[in-house]
Amino acid sequence: MTDDSLMPPPLGRLLTALLELPPLLPLPGLASPQEAGDGAAQLVLEVLDTALHTPPAQPQRMAAVRYFCKHARHRLGLASWRDLQGLLEQYPQSDEGDAEVARLLWGVEAPEHVRALRLLVWFMAAYDVTELVQWHAWMGTSGFEEALRESLDTLGAVAVVLLWQAKSGRTDHAWVLRFARRALGHSVSEGPAMLAFRDAAEAMGVPQRVLARQVAHWERAAMGVDDAPGLRVLWWQCVAEALQVHVAQETSAAASSDEWRVELSPTSALRYGEAGVVLEPQARELQANTPMVTALRLRQRSWAQGLGLWLEIQGEGRLSAVQQAAIAERFEAAGHRVPQLRYASANGGYQTTWLATWHWDEAVWVPRDMPVADVKRCALETGLKATEHWLLMCGMVALAGKPQGAALALGTGLVGVDVKREATNEKSSRAWGARTSSGWWGCHFLSQN
Repeated sequence: MTDDSLMPPPLGRLLTALLELPPLLPLPGLASPQEAGDGAAQLVLEVLDTALHTPPAQPQRMAAVRYFCKHARHRLGLASWRDLQGLLEQYPQSDEGDAEVARLLWGVEAPEHVRALRLLVWFMAAYDVTELVQWHAWMGTSGFEEALRESLDTLGAVAVVLLWQAKSGRTDHAWVLRFARRALGHSVSEGPAMLAFRDAAEAMGVPQRVLARQVAHWERAAMGVDDAPGLRVLWWQCVAEALQVHVAQETSAAASSDEWRVELSPTSALRYGEAGVVLEPQARELQANTPMVTALRLRQRSWAQGLGLWLEIQGEGRLSAVQQAAIAERFEAAGHRVPQLRYASANGGYQTTWLATWHWDEAVWVPRDMPVADVKRCALETGLKATEHWLLMCGMVALAGKPQGAALALGTGLVGVDVKREATNEKSSRAWGARTSSGWWGCHFLSQN
């Protein structure tokens, strides 16, 4: 149901989402760099969508593009402009041949749009257009309109669509409305959505046609990975719960006076924004010249940037080069990536702040058909992985803070951390054992490799 009560707060969220859209660059969540970054592959998708937009307009155009992105592109191996040309050459230019191509590409019988596609491919080949950036650049020149006039007899109605795209830059309301629905979590009326679109273009200082192309590109890319923001929110909620349980167990077993709390970003941010969970102590006392861990942040990048996961552990107190090397070796020995260590501030006293960062291969693209039990299982694994990083860093930093025998402690303390990690896994299994029957374990989630 359309929500006509789009007031300033949601309008502001939509405006922010539009402002965060990057240029037409590779999308980290796609299956291969060629699909995401190759200009020819991007042109294939652009032209297929354009063919569906020619008269008579395909009423199920979005569904047809979605079918191509999710199924046909991979099954047919259409990763380049030449691949598309080769497919069209395999089938005769007849009603039967064009209908078969339409079924292969879009899952519908739409021979008139395949005929439009053939004309588009012919037109681009005649002027040696092979990449999306080249196509967009040419559309902005007077030479493009001249080429349309020269080819008008052949192109027919296709020329009208191309001229409209060149002038308006594909300010395609359908893609903008789809983006608004993804960003806000509900459908909105065309007026408010296009108002936010216009304001975003003005704020960015770019023509509306440039922003429109970005919106269309990223929305089509999202169709290819079939993302479900509602399941992503559930995933984050389960990660936060798992992290809270693990940390509470560890602090209670260690008889620590520190109580740590987990804070989860708002639901609206978790859907598409840069958001996640933060682990911080309820209260603590600063200890001069004693290194300590003060926070953990597990976050996703924004939807437009691919929703990649990254982990950051913050601490205070100086870490020598030897201590940093020992930390790197310890994480590598445990099968984890080596952290990127840097100082965020250094005032010469005990207020020195350092950051350890990991950029993981996972991205929080959650398929719509992913069972809820699998979502929860994968979230639990991520929560456990973050807890392991926190435990390892806390242990190594504590050893680094010992005033005497630091080198010996760093060398002999490795076994102790391993024992603690095994204990964590055992306790976690007991704590969550009642939930394993629903299938929470054994899922490796959304790796980009």
